[in-house]
Amino acid sequence: MLSRSYGPGRYDDQYEEEGHDYPIGYVRWTEKRNMEAFLDLLASGAIDVVPFLERRCPVEQGGVAYQELKSTGAYTVLLEYPGRVLIPMPVATGAAARAAHVPSAGELRVSCIGAGSFARAVTFPALRKTRGVALHSVATASGIASESARRLFGFTRAVAPADVLQDKDTDAVFVLSRHDSHAQYVVAALSSHKPVLVEKPLAVNSQQLEEIREAYQAALGTDPAPFLMVGYNRRFAPFTERLRAFFAGRQEPMVVSVRVNAGYIPHDHWVQQDSSGGGRIVGELCHFVDWARCVVGCGITSVAANALPDGARYNRDNVVATFTFQDGSIATVSYLANGDRAVPKEQFEVFCEGKVGRIIDFCTLELARSGKTRRTRSGRDKGHQREIEVTVEAMRRGGWSPSPFEELVEVSEATFAVEEAIARGITVQPGRD
Repeated sequence: MLSRSYGPGRYDDQYEEEGHDYPIGYVRWTEKRNMEAFLDLLASGAIDVVPFLERRCPVEQGGVAYQELKSTGAYTVLLEYPGRVLIPMPVATGAAARAAHVPSAGELRVSCIGAGSFARAVTFPALRKTRGVALHSVATASGIASESARRLFGFTRAVAPADVLQDKDTDAVFVLSRHDSHAQYVVAALSSHKPVLVEKPLAVNSQQLEEIREAYQAALGTDPAPFLMVGYNRRFAPFTERLRAFFAGRQEPMVVSVRVNAGYIPHDHWVQQDSSGGGRIVGELCHFVDWARCVVGCGITSVAANALPDGARYNRDNVVATFTFQDGSIATVSYLANGDRAVPKEQFEVFCEGKVGRIIDFCTLELARSGKTRRTRSGRDKGHQREIEVTVEAMRRGGWSPSPFEELVEVSEATFAVEEAIARGITVQPGRD
């Protein structure tokens, strides 16, 4: 007579998304077993829903319908609207979808896989602002989510992820899905000879990274050349570019310090799960490894790292990693979850040749030399728009990725090395067994 909860397992990501079932000896009626039992009862005829569908009333006589429910004790009365069937909002498919949008000369038809909060808040608006972009297709695991994104942002089609990779009318693919799916979509895009931008991380483990490397190498020598970009936007921030110019032509090694007041994320969040998010080191710290690699401008040779002990509240979220570079530069990245949000989230400092550059939350830039500090303030700009613009331009002209493939692989290997250094208590040379 009343709606009930689905049963044990509801809102448990490990149960609903990762398939970790509860032992039947401890939990008899889980969400899945409740559904199975109901379907079995329908199939056997023990439950008959036909009586719920018998009473019908035109919507104009809705008052009569409610009176019948009140006076007769009927369970349901169906309200019928004008027209014989309810027609859902159309979703363009097949040839009709391809005919719905005819790109003008030079437009890059972009299709996106994933439409989560970051995609909706950052990537989709940035693409819409970028000249020469046609939002072609959007795909998610849920058709409802992709159709919602299609309507809201003006994509031509809402499709399944596989359709994006097989669509001859898609010029470029943006992968914005959960971390564990990134590698498979990148490999598929490279194999289909489609330029691809993937949000960080590029891969969540060494096996996935090797599959990407093999796919990229296999595509070399083909026309067009393989194009792979990772969404490390901070290297494209205006303040990052000004800081790099400040130290241009340096002859001495740098000392780089990055402090991230990342904040607390619960243990059961998908980002924390190795199977879906790769954990915060692989899934988030990689941003700051890439920033340091970009500023120093040469390869990473060794990685050492330590973390506060795991506990009931934190899960290897408080990490200090040290990176050495080919020119002797040193970078430390402190990624912390045990702070307070009143303190700015990100701070970057560079010391070199008697000069200091500092970026605070990409709102303030300080450049100090000869006893004087030049300070610039602006609205927060982490480089998202600039990253999209330079990527789209490179895709349109058939050029190479703004971030060289070797650097993207190097950053992933260095991030994996952070985890290994913590686990084994040793200094690790990235990319070497």
